[in-house]
Amino acid sequence: MLTLQSSLCNFLSILPVAVLRQILIKMWLSIRSIVTYIVFAVVIDQLARIAYMMGFHKTVYTHYPGKCRALPGIENGSEDIVTSSNGLAFISAGVLKAFEPDQDILGKVFLFDFNYPDDDPKNIQIVGFDPSDWIPFGMDIWESGPKDNPTLTLYVINRHPDRIGIEVFDFSYQKKIPTLTHQRRIHHKNIWSPNDLVLVDENHFYASNDKYLPEPFNMLEVFFRLGLASVVYYDGEEARIVAEGVKLANGVNISPDKKLLYVAGTIGNELLVYRIQNYGNLVQAKAIQLGTSPDNINIDKEDGSVWIGNNPVMYHFFNQLGKFTGVGQVLNMHLDKKLNPTIREVLSDNTGLIRYCSVACRYGNRLLIGTVADKAAYCEGVTF
Repeated sequence: MLTLQSSLCNFLSILPVAVLRQILIKMWLSIRSIVTYIVFAVVIDQLARIAYMMGFHKTVYTHYPGKCRALPGIENGSEDIVTSSNGLAFISAGVLKAFEPDQDILGKVFLFDFNYPDDDPKNIQIVGFDPSDWIPFGMDIWESGPKDNPTLTLYVINRHPDRIGIEVFDFSYQKKIPTLTHQRRIHHKNIWSPNDLVLVDENHFYASNDKYLPEPFNMLEVFFRLGLASVVYYDGEEARIVAEGVKLANGVNISPDKKLLYVAGTIGNELLVYRIQNYGNLVQAKAIQLGTSPDNINIDKEDGSVWIGNNPVMYHFFNQLGKFTGVGQVLNMHLDKKLNPTIREVLSDNTGLIRYCSVACRYGNRLLIGTVADKAAYCEGVTF
């Protein structure tokens, strides 16, 4: 080996400087070309993945599960919907404020009664809380007392920059007017960008942080499909991060037996399924590819299936930001004991009735559908 090294050194020592320089230049050019090709290939691959996620290649055909119509009075979003066991549906509105902060938009919650579907949604009166201080996103509802007339407590994500956290309200009728009375606020350093929550009981819940980076750098998470989002578990006092690596964590919900947690990975086009462990810890059990961008998740009260509001063509979201001229899609998913999914597309819309679908909720043979920053829709005579 030493003889070989000595021979190589002797050979290089007798080469003219000009020749040695040319050899080194050619080596450098070759290395630079290889690096350039690698970088180019990575960029092209990333652009292809972004184009696929945005849905430029997709064609959306309209079909409804029954007779559908727009609900009047809701203009600036119907981002999430939760329904009580006796058919009262709460609709969060005003998310458009998050995208157009200069607009005079107030956060609201509307009430739709499935028992009287011909009645228009009612704007719920807010007591003890300034509506200008909130941008309501995801919600969940806690029921106690008799099933035919339960006491309802509403937990609402607040994305107002000055009050990020969860607002808790007691629901009641005051002089026949539906009313939400502010009870308390929950906030924690680990709940920094909440999008949705699901209650385990009255004092414990899971919540999603849909991003990690602050604005405007969080857009890098979207365009490069970075898995930086997380899920937290709140135990009544502290919030712990129990799942990481989610590609824009959006809707969250829990199985009826409280053994599984479902999380929507919006820019990953997937539904993540976690097994719930002791102390609220999570272990990922499945990642189900949907081929569409999921938003909020509802659990069917009758059969335990999963209802998902989706946007199959993501680029509409950025096409006219704030106008949301996109399309809508509703999926229903059944999971077997091995978590193998059976997925059906229940609704698809390309007419403008449902622009950027965010949530779907079934009650009997009726379906209520929400959107990120537009009106809500109602379908009856639903068959699927």
